[in-house]
Amino acid sequence: MSETVIITGGTGYLGQHIIAELLKNEYKVVATARSQIAAMDLIKLFAHPYLQTEVVENYAEHGALDYVLKQHKEAKYFIASAAITDFSTVEPEELENKVLKQSNYLVENTLHSITKHGHQIERVIYTSSSSAMISPPELFSVNKHYIDDPEAWSNVPYEAGKHDRFMSYIVSKIEGEKLFAKHIKEQKPKFDLVSILPAFLTGPVVFQEEINLDKLPSTTKTVGDLLKLNKDSYVPELATGGVDVRDAAKAHVAVLNNPKASNQRLLVEAFKLTTPNILSIIKSDFPQYKDKLPTLEPMPESEFVPPNDSRSKEILGIEKYYTLRESIDDLVKQIVE
Repeated sequence: MSETVIITGGTGYLGQHIIAELLKNEYKVVATARSQIAAMDLIKLFAHPYLQTEVVENYAEHGALDYVLKQHKEAKYFIASAAITDFSTVEPEELENKVLKQSNYLVENTLHSITKHGHQIERVIYTSSSSAMISPPELFSVNKHYIDDPEAWSNVPYEAGKHDRFMSYIVSKIEGEKLFAKHIKEQKPKFDLVSILPAFLTGPVVFQEEINLDKLPSTTKTVGDLLKLNKDSYVPELATGGVDVRDAAKAHVAVLNNPKASNQRLLVEAFKLTTPNILSIIKSDFPQYKDKLPTLEPMPESEFVPPNDSRSKEILGIEKYYTLRESIDDLVKQIVE
């Protein structure tokens, strides 16, 4: 019989890809959604007999996931992919209350519900970020070497998360992982933990009809915003490690039945990217943008310095990763079509 996986955050950009990968591998999936409408939309989009949904309006509310764990005693795995972000907030007090504290409540409540009502759960997979392992000087570069070290933590302090929207996301992932690790060490629950730390996500969405140039989820907006530029427009700077969202989803599924992954933090990075390199790919592969977008000299790939991530790659066992060109092309095709 197929094994059952509960996933939070299944309606999001990465979450939908994780569900698609789970169904492809014949897992039964219970996905949470924040409203009945979102839950029904997910059912209609996938139209798959192995997918069920449950509504959890507020993950940060104490006991919010109790019902889901009680209802699905058949579930063996739990993928904690839900995240709380608010990139519209700028005030320090709001960033702390709306993002940092709510993110901690989300993790604490997830742990409480699984520990109290999910005795059958054998493994929890937590969606973290490479930014929880790698500090900003190395994270926001393409030519600095860093090592995939499960004991390494980003040096972004908690206070930074109160003063910058993106830093609040990084801090929330650092805090979330540490809360999970503390729980495992002190409570010694029946389940073990695997943290997946993807780099900057690129690539297509699962359902093309869900997007257009003015409706782009998560980090796909970075590419969408580049498509809106004109010849003389200012080009936002971005230089970092990246991975196709489909490979990040594969990583979540690859660790479900993998003994080597137990209590590991796994970096998932496939390539380096910069905005000039992304623009160069778009202008080269989509003629309609050749004369419309700014012309910037892309950085030679020979100058990119990949991380020493052989440990994570060996554990994950993903044979082939999407390239930056494949990832960008597949997303832009969806947008322009």
